[in-house]
Amino acid sequence: MSAGGLRDEREGRLWSELGSSSVRVGESCTSSPTMTQYLNYRVNLQLKDGSNPSGLITRVSNDSITLRDATDAHKHPIPDLNILSTQIADLKVIKLPADFYKSNKKNKEREKKHSSSEPETSNSIIVEDSNNKIKIKQNQDNDPDWDNESSKVSNLTDFDFAANLKMFDKSSVFADFKKKDTVNPHDRLVGHNKLENVLKVAKSKKDKYDIDEMVLDSNKKDNWDNIGNATRRQSKVERSKSPNPLKDGPNSSSTNLKFVDSLSLNPIPLASPVQMLEIERLSSISFGLSSNLITEIAATNLSQLITSKILGGSTRLSNKKNHNLPPLVLLLIGSSRVASRNFATGRHLTNHGVRVLAYVLNEEILDDTNEEDIDHQLSVQLHLFESCGGKVITGEFNQVLDIINNQLDTPVELIIDGLQGYDDHLDDIFYEDIDSKNLNHVIKWCHESSQINKIMSLEVPSGLDGGSGILTSDTLHIKCRWLISFGIPITGLLLAYKNGQLDVENDDITHYLIDIGIPNKVYQAKSNLRKFDKFWYSAESIIKIDVTD
Repeated sequence: MSAGGLRDEREGRLWSELGSSSVRVGESCTSSPTMTQYLNYRVNLQLKDGSNPSGLITRVSNDSITLRDATDAHKHPIPDLNILSTQIADLKVIKLPADFYKSNKKNKEREKKHSSSEPETSNSIIVEDSNNKIKIKQNQDNDPDWDNESSKVSNLTDFDFAANLKMFDKSSVFADFKKKDTVNPHDRLVGHNKLENVLKVAKSKKDKYDIDEMVLDSNKKDNWDNIGNATRRQSKVERSKSPNPLKDGPNSSSTNLKFVDSLSLNPIPLASPVQMLEIERLSSISFGLSSNLITEIAATNLSQLITSKILGGSTRLSNKKNHNLPPLVLLLIGSSRVASRNFATGRHLTNHGVRVLAYVLNEEILDDTNEEDIDHQLSVQLHLFESCGGKVITGEFNQVLDIINNQLDTPVELIIDGLQGYDDHLDDIFYEDIDSKNLNHVIKWCHESSQINKIMSLEVPSGLDGGSGILTSDTLHIKCRWLISFGIPITGLLLAYKNGQLDVENDDITHYLIDIGIPNKVYQAKSNLRKFDKFWYSAESIIKIDVTD
């Protein structure tokens, strides 16, 4: 123990013994074995009149304490100062005696020696006479005298609980509590269950909630209804596409990787971007499966996956008594083809009670001033999305952050990356300075720790080339948590695993394949498509894909 700790311990013991009866009136403290150990302590006294004398303890009795070489509050020396114990409010040890540690060691040795020389008393009776002298008498019998002891116990009277309880006046005690209690009953915890505190209705209608009713207000609102529609650019901007040469990726770490169905472990064939576009074109021309119908089937199956696997399913979305606001999903819109499926998915989510906010980075795809350049499918999906309650935001990304952080009371739970698609490059879509600035801002925000595990990429993670699986930029790419393939996986995804752009071991990516309703007979139309000639891979419309070697 440190000197400070010993000082505190001694101070407590001295203060407790100062008021005890262990020292007789007029008796010197040196005559008391319990007080001699505190002699020569330098202390500071706090008196009840506010003064603070200090000095060396030379004498202690039960009614006074004497200090030598004392000083008052003004540092005036006083040779001997006698202070009554009734005047003392507090005491603090300033300095221990010079021989404290040496004498303490001797006392311990003396106590140890004394304890070893004590006689055995396990079978003895200890008696204290009138002169406070202890005598030890050996018990004549090893066994106790149970007959005499039991007779003594039987003669004792029972404790009368009822009589003693009547002595306690409970009503007056509680009346005193109530008199001193100034807390408003409505401010207590039980007051929160009062209907008048929640709905502000009269007590005559209802006093308390039932066990199956919510205490919190079910009409929770934020600024969602006031978020306006998208603003359109009225002037067409000249575009000059300049494809960015693909950068060389790292050497292949494994050439035996393949995609398999996670349940059946059957291998899944891959299609190049050109083959996938041709399959969708033949479905439309030869079988009447239009792009709008393919988009609708893809959005239906994808929205079912999102609601059941990510947003809590029917347990959360079908609970009409849930007082919380609906989940919030953010769509990132870029490429016009994949944007249609993104808008359609958002519309289906909106119909299932999800709030969907779409941010359009490339505003030019919304420009309807030129009938020749307008994407009619995208225009239809955008109109349907807004008609069903979806919100479209354009302009700087700071507007989106202001809506998410300041105007809405629910955090973003899912970010659907539809910036690129397998048939585009980010540099070709966002070639203007303002669009490139917003894109960098979006990607930086998506890679924050609070958002990086909420991203779902459609077809390919934005920034990855769909054919080669190589990143087109070191900085302009998005890391996703979920990856969605429509119809058939793209070859670039497997190549990205092989060349190291996607890490099989460390990247926690869940890959799903979504049925988009392509007719099986399409694969018989051309010889290079016959490897896909099979029925859909399972009875479900959604397949989880694993990467194996």
